[in-house]
Amino acid sequence: MSGNGQIGINNTGAAPGANAMLDLNQLGRAFLAPRMTDAQRTALATAEGLMVFQNNNTATAPKGYWYYDTDLLPAPGWVFVSSTAAWQLGGNTGTNPATDLVGTTDNVDLAFRTNGLERMRITAGALSTGGLVGINAPATYTEQLEVNGGLLIGGTSATNTEGSIRLNATTSAHEGNIDNSANWYQLENAFILEKNRVYLSSPVPACAYQAGWPTTGGPIIDNGSFANVGLFSTIETPYSRGWEDGRHQYLYLASDLAALNICANTNITGAAFQATGSGGQAITNSQLSMKNTPLAALATLDVSPGWVICHTSASFVPVVGWNAHNFNVSNFQWNGASNLLVEYCFDLNSWTSNIGVNAETTNYTALFGIYCDACGHLFTPGSGTCYFASCPNNSPQNFPGVLCLGYSHSPGCALQANSSLVTCDGTFQWVGQTGSSNRRPLLRLNAQINSIVPVLTQGDFIYSPTAVMVEKTAGWATSGVSPDQKFKGPGTLSAEIGVWGGNLLLSDHVFDAYYDGKAREEDGQRGAGYSRMPIADMVNYVERERHLPTIPGRSDWEMQGPFSLDDLNTRLWVTVEEQALYIKELNERMNLLRQHLVRQRTQGAATPIR
Repeated sequence: MSGNGQIGINNTGAAPGANAMLDLNQLGRAFLAPRMTDAQRTALATAEGLMVFQNNNTATAPKGYWYYDTDLLPAPGWVFVSSTAAWQLGGNTGTNPATDLVGTTDNVDLAFRTNGLERMRITAGALSTGGLVGINAPATYTEQLEVNGGLLIGGTSATNTEGSIRLNATTSAHEGNIDNSANWYQLENAFILEKNRVYLSSPVPACAYQAGWPTTGGPIIDNGSFANVGLFSTIETPYSRGWEDGRHQYLYLASDLAALNICANTNITGAAFQATGSGGQAITNSQLSMKNTPLAALATLDVSPGWVICHTSASFVPVVGWNAHNFNVSNFQWNGASNLLVEYCFDLNSWTSNIGVNAETTNYTALFGIYCDACGHLFTPGSGTCYFASCPNNSPQNFPGVLCLGYSHSPGCALQANSSLVTCDGTFQWVGQTGSSNRRPLLRLNAQINSIVPVLTQGDFIYSPTAVMVEKTAGWATSGVSPDQKFKGPGTLSAEIGVWGGNLLLSDHVFDAYYDGKAREEDGQRGAGYSRMPIADMVNYVERERHLPTIPGRSDWEMQGPFSLDDLNTRLWVTVEEQALYIKELNERMNLLRQHLVRQRTQGAATPIR
């Protein structure tokens, strides 16, 4: 049934409201909406404004009043209206952050939309996997914050907190903090990456032996802070032939080896002393040994374990310069941390003069030496072991036997700091000596060192459209006042020490082409088809082009861009040689002219005047 009228239900007799179709107004009574479950509500035929009271709770639909909205976006649907504390468009008051929130209380994402389109989403889940924020991000993302678009960071940081990013208002560049200190590092740079181009890779260190051992190759332990000196005394020089037996130990510091870039744990295959004399009697039964040691000074002879015998020789005669003792027993490896002990000892059967070596004075006790003649103990006929079955066999025995003059009871390499240094053979009662000194010989090692090995390869590199500044001293790149400032403008390269071109195009074909009529084969393309412009043509060329024929001009620069430093060096080389030939030709012409004038003058003087 339908009708056009108004209905008022009350107990006062009042007429219904003028604009109301149904006016319910009675104290003690209320409007009772249709009551049903969630399933019954969602099964209804929908109409705009339909309202019900849902009397059960589900995971997605709470108990309370619902109405149907056909204009709901993104699609028509039921709207829950029973919330007792909704967030208002104008904001709320009296909220408690411990209990009041904007978000979800179940395990579903929170999405933010404008114009019906999702702009930001906070994912659900546990703290370890959820809580990810995506702004204009793809459907799935894995980082704590993902932004599909630009990110603007302005302002500064209140604290020096590791991981912070700020904007430097002075440089207009962003800075990052990596160590909780006041040191902030600029994030942006003006470098641009070139992909898959030919370039010279960053040099890498590689352990290698130097060529020319021992004359020119091999690192030399010669500390620049120590004064150089010569060693000639019998206690100090390793080639101490002034007595028959000698044992010498020298201490070198780990810092000396590290300063020379000597590679740790690689084979040292030889050692050399630099003698200042040569010739004379051979040094016999010599031995060179090495050892890693914690000792910082050599107060006495080191006879503890750890020595490595590296070299032995039955006979050796020193020469002026570096005397190489190539290891023929065992190579030695420095461990990279310890100091280095070197021992040189020998056993002679006679004596002659010492051979000195170049050395340096140290600030610590760097050597300990022993020498003696056929030493062992005081000779007493009928006792001791100074006799031999025959001369010599190095097997001493008690009397009787043969007293072999000049042969040692204690070989040089067996001497110790407490050895008897009195002669044993009874001919002379010389007493040897022990001693130490703040000196050490210069030592050359056939050792591997860290060498720079550049590699030409195909790969990525960077370039900068602004200036590149390479400094060694902090602050150098920003020091100076115009016009002497270190910064020379965009596109320039400035280095505190020097700028090097590593691919110099050698070219000495000019003189070969002039004198031989052709360039040498090794000059390749540079010399192929070369011809020097005649001087007359060169004069005309300079007047017309305003630059030398061997040097590009301003137009070449503008069309081709800046010149290669190496190419320009080569062109200057060619130019100097060509100018030398022009001077030679002019000198020859001037000599011919001088000779012609002399002849003219001589002939004129001989002709009588009529």
